[in-house]
Amino acid sequence: MSENPGDLNELRDIIRQAQTAQDPYPHDPAARITVGRDGKIYRGDQAGTEPISKVHHGTFAAPSRRADRPLAEDQRFARTHMPEGTVYLDEPGVRGWAYSITTELNERYTLFAFFDGREYRVKLVEPALEQLVRQNVVSAHDGHLYADGTICLSETRGAGQPTLEEAYSKSVLWALGMGFVRNGYAFPFALEGR
Repeated sequence: MSENPGDLNELRDIIRQAQTAQDPYPHDPAARITVGRDGKIYRGDQAGTEPISKVHHGTFAAPSRRADRPLAEDQRFARTHMPEGTVYLDEPGVRGWAYSITTELNERYTLFAFFDGREYRVKLVEPALEQLVRQNVVSAHDGHLYADGTICLSETRGAGQPTLEEAYSKSVLWALGMGFVRNGYAFPFALEGR
């Protein structure tokens, strides 16, 4: 996706149209959003031959279904589809993937995706924006970020996405949206009131 602001407006419109139609995975290739291994967001078939991850186009929500994927599948996905430098951490109380991306707004985010026993959630590691929520500079609703640093990937508090792929790709879209919030604009990838 180019750095052209018109492309960002087009991306916002595609997401909102899918939300209005309640079609989280559009069948029309031109209406699909994907994320590349480098954290870049693509529309349609723009990604070329690079491994891509599909984005759930809904209002940072997903059906609550159990992710029964074996760890080996998630490790393969992380190795082939997530940013180079993604690290799997397996320590007491901490098990998941740490990764960094740079958005189209040239902002760097370090994120941590983990399986909570039911679904995949993502926590913001850097920058420490959860302080903005704690200080009421940005509401959790407007920034889709909780005071504990967990990204709101769903309409239900504490819920995430059913797969690592969807948690990763949705977190990349969230990071771009948060860039707009940090610059004083509304989160662009949600319908009003959601």
